[in-house]
Amino acid sequence: MSAAPSGRCWGLLLVSGALVLLLTSSPAQAKPFDFSQIISTVADNVITRLYQEGEIELLGHYCNYSRRPYFHRWELNYRATTSCPGWTTAVGKAQGYLNPTTAEIEATKDLVRKLVQAGLVTREEASAWL
Repeated sequence: MSAAPSGRCWGLLLVSGALVLLLTSSPAQAKPFDFSQIISTVADNVITRLYQEGEIELLGHYCNYSRRPYFHRWELNYRATTSCPGWTTAVGKAQGYLNPTTAEIEATKDLVRKLVQAGLVTREEASAWL
C-alpha cells in the first residue's frame, strides 16, 4: 500500500479547499445605484447644448451671439440674438426656428441688415453675411 493519496482524493481535497475559501471570504459590499449623478450629468449636457453663447468676428468687429430654447405649441424652438457691444447698439434678433444654427444665422443677418440701414457698412461689404 502506498501512502500517496489517489486521484479521487486530490479532487475531493481541491473541491473542499475551494468551498472553504468561498465560504470564509467576505462578500463585496454592493453600492447602491446613484441615479442622481446620472440625471445631473445628462441635465448638464442637455443644458450646455440648448443654451449657447459665444463670440464671432463680424465685418472686422468683435461680436457676441446667444441662443435660447423655448416651447411653442409643444415644439422646441430657438431664439437668438447677435450684438457688437464695442461697435453699435443695434441687436440682431431671430425667433421661431426649429434649428438652433438657423436661429443664430438669421439673428446675424438681421444685425447686418440693421448695420447697412444705419450706414455703418455698405451693402457690398455686408454681402457675404446676407
